[in-house]
Amino acid sequence: MSFRVAVTIVILFFCSIPTFGESCAAGFRVEGTVLDPDGLLIEGAHITATDGSSTQTNAKGYFVLPCVSSSATDLTVEAGGFASSSVHAENTGAGSATLTVKLALAQVDADVSIAADSGSDAPVLGSQTLNTKQVEQLADDPDDLTRELQALAATAGGGAANATITVDGFENASALPPKDTIASVNLDPDLFSPQYEFPPFEGGHIEITTKPGLGDLHGSVFFTDSDGSFNATDPFSLTATPASKRRYGFSVGGPIVKKKSGFNLSLEKRDINEFNVVNAITLDANNNQEALQQAVQAPQRLWIASARADAQITPSESIVVSFAANVNNLGNQGVGGLTLAEAGFDSHVSEFDLRIANTLVLGPHLLDQTRMGYSWKDTAQTPLSTAPQLQVAGFFTGGGSTAQALNNRERDLEINNDLFYDHGKHTMKFGVRSLAYYVHDNDPDTFNGAFIFGGGSAPVLDANNQPLPQTTNITALEQYRRANLNLAGGTPTEFQITTGDPLVAFTQWKISMFAEDVIKLTSHLTFTTGLRYQLQTSPDNSLNFGPRAGLAWAFGKNDSTVLHARIGLFSQSSPLKISTEAFRLNGILQDQALVYSPSFTSPLTPTGGSLQVNTIRSLPHTLGQTSVYLYQFGGEQALPYGWRAEVSFFAGVGWNWFRIRNINAPLVAGSNGVPPDPTSALLAPRPLQPNLNILQFQNSGHLSGNVFQASLSQQSYKYANVSLAWIYETTRSDAGNSFDSPQSTYSEAGEASRADWQNTNDLILTGNLNLPRKVQFSTEIDAQTGTPFNITTGTDSNGDGIFNDRPSFATAPGNGVFATRYGLLSTNTVNGNVPRNFGTMPSTVHIDANLSRAFALDRGKDSHRTLTLNVRSANLINHTNVTAVGTVVSSPNFAQGVAAEAARRLELGARVSF
Repeated sequence: MSFRVAVTIVILFFCSIPTFGESCAAGFRVEGTVLDPDGLLIEGAHITATDGSSTQTNAKGYFVLPCVSSSATDLTVEAGGFASSSVHAENTGAGSATLTVKLALAQVDADVSIAADSGSDAPVLGSQTLNTKQVEQLADDPDDLTRELQALAATAGGGAANATITVDGFENASALPPKDTIASVNLDPDLFSPQYEFPPFEGGHIEITTKPGLGDLHGSVFFTDSDGSFNATDPFSLTATPASKRRYGFSVGGPIVKKKSGFNLSLEKRDINEFNVVNAITLDANNNQEALQQAVQAPQRLWIASARADAQITPSESIVVSFAANVNNLGNQGVGGLTLAEAGFDSHVSEFDLRIANTLVLGPHLLDQTRMGYSWKDTAQTPLSTAPQLQVAGFFTGGGSTAQALNNRERDLEINNDLFYDHGKHTMKFGVRSLAYYVHDNDPDTFNGAFIFGGGSAPVLDANNQPLPQTTNITALEQYRRANLNLAGGTPTEFQITTGDPLVAFTQWKISMFAEDVIKLTSHLTFTTGLRYQLQTSPDNSLNFGPRAGLAWAFGKNDSTVLHARIGLFSQSSPLKISTEAFRLNGILQDQALVYSPSFTSPLTPTGGSLQVNTIRSLPHTLGQTSVYLYQFGGEQALPYGWRAEVSFFAGVGWNWFRIRNINAPLVAGSNGVPPDPTSALLAPRPLQPNLNILQFQNSGHLSGNVFQASLSQQSYKYANVSLAWIYETTRSDAGNSFDSPQSTYSEAGEASRADWQNTNDLILTGNLNLPRKVQFSTEIDAQTGTPFNITTGTDSNGDGIFNDRPSFATAPGNGVFATRYGLLSTNTVNGNVPRNFGTMPSTVHIDANLSRAFALDRGKDSHRTLTLNVRSANLINHTNVTAVGTVVSSPNFAQGVAAEAARRLELGARVSF
């Protein structure tokens, strides 16, 4: 299904919603104002009625529930830092009720520590908080739940997969906790606040708050089943792929000492029998080209557990201790698309988190919060083969996995302290965050060696496979075929092998400090200012300041219109992987040899045509943090019948982005129309020393762009809630991930292009319908245009040791010229003129839906024992969401999908709650 068809479905769903809210014949309207103990307005307070309808207060503390069922209701009013309150409202006969609710300051308990994270009462454009009931409507499976939350958080642009997930206020990213333990999810808080490191367009931020063990004893047991007979076959498989999934578990919570302490325990197990589908082009037993489609079983066994204890030590102090475990065993990983089963590996991934949070009220306006956490993270891989890897560019990857017996152990220590001060017109927050990574990375990467076949110029063979004087361009597969048969032109392009000590051990610290002041200049005008400072070790850098500022102006009846302006400077620390790789391949601990034109049978034995070049990585002392200057303008408008519209515009520039550059690359000029000569390129002079590649991490990347976001939502109707968001992004960058390199060390031509993560258009819809007979329907639809991909030749024509060379545009067909959807592209070039990221992946469409019905197991209105049955579908319309395409221009699968996400999945579930 195309992106356009998905948009049509969204519009039809959206247009059907208003009919549910046109009248309130069986209920009445409730409105009012929420105040603090001093009579000041509270913005963002959550109001929930008995019938489940909910809303929150605006900048003037005003709320409205347009249609509450029945003639009376109890309202629960909650706000960060205040004790919750329950009030009663009745229909006075005029069809409405007006209330004024004054909240007291909270006693320090588990809820205070959660609410304190907000730090301000300033309006937050684009932020969304999902309460427990809304979380219940999302996917139960942790992978599906993560994807749905990431899609909702990516409203400021950036790749959804880049969204940061944090739990209970800890800064260190962690695995998703069991869904049963999640109390609320805050999507994209004010990321211009100095407490946050990453800018909004990095994919957003997901803050998860887990449930305290307060109240009466409560819990649930559940079982879900997704049988293979329910599910669709992988789109690239020629045979059935009866994938199945079963999940089962329980959660229980309650008091230890009533009103003093409580606990919450959760345990769940997930068994997945999935398939990874190989979609490659290989050689058969007779060395003839054949297409290979193979479904490879990829079992997964996941355990998730959590335990939490809350205690009220004194009336002004509380403590929370939690422990979480996530252990996943996966089989036949790394397989699928162009990668054959033999090149896969089995994997064991585990994470254990021990966390302690202490909250202390120092006075009526002062609160202190300290957090300490320690994490154990382990990743181990067992290769299915120890043979050298075979990389036949654009056709297949076989042999053994280059990761081999990887064993990565990481220990993380986090200590944070936040101080909140709230008095008069000021709401202030000060914080210190420290995070230490203790890395023990045993990574024998490419210790087994890897042959690369890239194709290129070779002799023409006669009918007897004897070479003729003429030359021609051959594909990588033909080169591999000739190597198997020991024919002319069958010499591998390159053989890579790494030797030395596989263990890298080091410690990296990241320390940050911030201060923020939210000032209520008037009842309509809020000014926010703040400053962030951060430093890092390994590599060391310290001069990283990030001033932030924002302004919010509310006006109109009941402050129905709010305008926002924000500006900020962001610094991002270098990823841990940069230090790991730089220390690993430094020429002392490990060294990598690249043998060009090696013998296929004895690659390390020199031959008349072979040439060896060594490769090391370099981490300069001057490597700093990336910088981003970003500003935002936007507005919110309350519309009739409880609708709300938001628009936002982001724009910014970034510099000092991480890239790799070979600072000792051969001095090779670009050319076009002539087959490249790799040997001449390797023999060309180098600026520092011969036969050595020095791959240096640098701050040489740049970024610029803007994001426009518009949304329309309705959360007050009795029978339906809906939210629709559209994001339009145009971002250009010459840097992708931290390991990207320019095509040529000596030229930036064609490097500035669409950012790797850019989905130009993204449409997101979430909706809930309360159907007859207490049936609930919910859906999340996410439709995106495709991300860009880099078009390559599959060869290293300029001798820099990096296989990212691009083709050139051609004007006429010929040898080495290929007709593509992007025009005629030629591999007869060095430093081709096709821009980086010139290709575009197919659009993706995710439509998830859930249908549920809860049955009371006790008689009576206030029954707490329920049985909930549900039917859930992921990828409801079975759209082929391509994850990889052929990128080598000479390959038959160029620009064609070779791997995709899972096809439609159907899941049945049952849950008993008490």
